[in-house]
Amino acid sequence: MADSLRIHPVSGAADVETFIRFPFRLYRDYPHWVPPLLMERREFLDPAKNPVFEYAKIQLFLAFRGTEVVGTIAAICNSRYGEFHGDDKHVGFFGLFECIQDQEAANALLNAAAQWLGNQGMTALRGPVNFTTNDIVGLLVDGFDDDPAILMPYNPPYYDGLMEGAGFTKTKDLFAFTLAEKDYRGQLDGVATKLAQRGHVKIRPVDLKRWPEELAFVRSCYNIAWAENWGFVPWTDRELAFIAKELKPLIDPCLAFVAEVDGTSAGFCISVPDANQAIKLAKGKLLPFGLLKILWKLKVSKVTRLRTIAMGVLPEHRRRGIDAILVHHLVRQSVAYGCPVSEMGWILEDNQPMLSALRQIGAQKTKTYRVYDRAI
Repeated sequence: MADSLRIHPVSGAADVETFIRFPFRLYRDYPHWVPPLLMERREFLDPAKNPVFEYAKIQLFLAFRGTEVVGTIAAICNSRYGEFHGDDKHVGFFGLFECIQDQEAANALLNAAAQWLGNQGMTALRGPVNFTTNDIVGLLVDGFDDDPAILMPYNPPYYDGLMEGAGFTKTKDLFAFTLAEKDYRGQLDGVATKLAQRGHVKIRPVDLKRWPEELAFVRSCYNIAWAENWGFVPWTDRELAFIAKELKPLIDPCLAFVAEVDGTSAGFCISVPDANQAIKLAKGKLLPFGLLKILWKLKVSKVTRLRTIAMGVLPEHRRRGIDAILVHHLVRQSVAYGCPVSEMGWILEDNQPMLSALRQIGAQKTKTYRVYDRAI
């Protein structure tokens, strides 16, 4: 007789550590998985350090068969999502879903999250979202033959089947595109040259000496530019600071820049070297040699791919071609930086203007991520 299955609500530091370490066993035979840094995961799940806990109620669960962990999940009640999406205010979320290929275990985890969220007044369960749409979103359903870029998900191919087996249906697909210098045929050169000649639009690098001011503009522009997007929840000051603390060591003014119209900031583009290529070498640990391996890869061996994390243009400056100038500058700078490939995403499946623009410049859709819904 197989060991019985039980769901255990996480409580205390020992449970959190068990929760964090389970994926290291689950993914040991998956060469494209990138082990997260244990230190970063501990901070992410620490209510005293992660500002998401200031407004979201979160409960973690472990699934056991006998004494062996077979899965994890987080149930997330996000009050800010309800504030910005009145029609969807009773949607609860799940995230950090990891599970062996066991439908019973997957069902039990998802049902535990649904029951907990139902007790919070939620009527639908959506995910995976870790913990907001400003972080890691979706299950990978296409593109398993490549390592994930930084802040993008990776999971076994069987997860989609587990979701469908648990009664979930697709609510939205998200795409990642790869823009390679070899595929860019200069489609934006003429537009960028004309706009530059007019003199109203200029591109300048992010000024790291004025980091707080630059960060304030990025937050403001992002929150305004993305306000009408599916699933959007604005960054709080502390959330952006939390994310920026992780990303700042990767920021290079060659790859992070602001578009100005007549001297006023109007848009931005933030790309970073894909640090996952370095983090993978550390195998989750900075000590004793993990940090040295990361620094060696970033500084000496060099990463070979960029990740474009965010881009935005203020509404009053749209239709000026600023987005084209930003992408054109990104292509040119990435080549100069020595990374002729950039992953851009995620892009909503129904964002036709962006999808069309990316295809016109030779970008290729390389990965698909899926978000699922189920009634509670």
